[in-house]
Amino acid sequence: MITFSLVAACLLGLYYFPRTSESVGERWTAEYLRLYTHLVKIPIAFFDPTVSAHGNTVSGRFSMQIVKSCDAMEANILFSAAILAVAAPWVRKVAALAAGLTSLVAFNLVRLFVLYWVGVFVYPAFEFLHYDVWPLLMIAFASIDFVLCVRWMLPANGANSIRDGAGTDAAG
Repeated sequence: MITFSLVAACLLGLYYFPRTSESVGERWTAEYLRLYTHLVKIPIAFFDPTVSAHGNTVSGRFSMQIVKSCDAMEANILFSAAILAVAAPWVRKVAALAAGLTSLVAFNLVRLFVLYWVGVFVYPAFEFLHYDVWPLLMIAFASIDFVLCVRWMLPANGANSIRDGAGTDAAG
């Protein structure tokens, strides 16, 4: 719990620490958001040839700006902190981080893709889906992602049993 808390606090602090627009961290964040914008434009362009990406804005039949928190960085940070806090071999932690973060990014790109089309066809539902439904889905997905990664990281022997002080199975 201590490891998770320290890693999460440090990473969240780095992400949200106030900085000037000229700072290295802010320039990195801006480039990262631009990349996210261009990544989400690719699948949208299959269905909306008018779509374009400029800076951190996707424009077409609907416009949306990708800003901090639209990148699901909070879920990525909490997932990373949780994986790093698990007592598992480092090789498996690194592999779980790579696979887990990749799936979180892919899920968030699906979220942004869906939100674009909600903005096009059902705009009144956009705010509700953006602020209420998708954040819950992102946390649920990150939780499932974490559980699957931990199941893979930890050895199978003894994973399904809890031992009492005498060394016998207490919950076979």
